[in-house]
Amino acid sequence: MTIGNALTFIERGLKDSALRNRLNSATNPSELQNALGDEKLEFSAHDFDEAFHHRLTQCQEEEDADQIKEFKLWWYLLSRSLEMTACGNQCSG
Repeated sequence: MTIGNALTFIERGLKDSALRNRLNSATNPSELQNALGDEKLEFSAHDFDEAFHHRLTQCQEEEDADQIKEFKLWWYLLSRSLEMTACGNQCSG
């Protein structure tokens, strides 16, 4: 798992609707990780945060920064919703 993989994921994810659709169709965290692994895009949450901040500092236009922020929001919502689904009744609160 590397920050480089997370950077590649961000770049590909911004342009590759097939990749986003595949990830959106995952029904649990394991499927999501398998899809990322198939694409050689394994990374940790920390790696993603570091890559996001690195990529955000490279933006020269506000629209580019907004697009990166929207991508981060999509990723956060997707990964967290699958974690909540997997948690089921075992989670409290």
